[in-house]
Amino acid sequence: MKNNRNIKGIVVVVGLIISIIGLLLDAIGITLDIVQGRPTLLIKKTNRFSCELIQDTNEGKEVWTVTYDDDKSKKPWLGIVITMGGGWSPAKRCEEIQRRLENFREDGILSLEYRKDPNTPKQEVICVNTKLSSNCPLLLTLDVEIDGYTALKEMTTALRKRTTVYHGTEGKLKNPKFSRESPVIYLEPLLAKEDSLAGQ
Repeated sequence: MKNNRNIKGIVVVVGLIISIIGLLLDAIGITLDIVQGRPTLLIKKTNRFSCELIQDTNEGKEVWTVTYDDDKSKKPWLGIVITMGGGWSPAKRCEEIQRRLENFREDGILSLEYRKDPNTPKQEVICVNTKLSSNCPLLLTLDVEIDGYTALKEMTTALRKRTTVYHGTEGKLKNPKFSRESPVIYLEPLLAKEDSLAGQ
């Protein structure tokens, strides 16, 4: 009887220690995940998105580009290749888009698309679908009379085809049906493991 109480006490203490360790790890940005019965440490990145001047082969010049770090390499996602109005420089616009994408990342980024916006009836917007959103929150407002599909297509060339810096077919395979009839850029398959689990 006494042994059973001792064992239960030990189990409770061990459970408390594991909980405290989990809270401490989470506070410094590390998650303890159980994968196939074994604990695995996942380091949470606070900044996956950044802005860089990248040579764009389609534009024939350097373009401010939002890049994404998937733990293997930085890859271009959105080139600032269209006018957006508002008097913002491409560098400042890139930084704001990068900041917003970081916020959406925590909600579980799923895809990019464009839509009309009642707040700007003469301007379409590019928006981000997340696991926690139902109305495709605003990423950026396009300039007056800029077609949403064309803007999304031009800004995501590198993401879909990997033609800006990274050559290959990965982006195209993930978004094979991108067209005016299906203007959605699916991002989930391109995310780091930590980000693919976000928003759950």
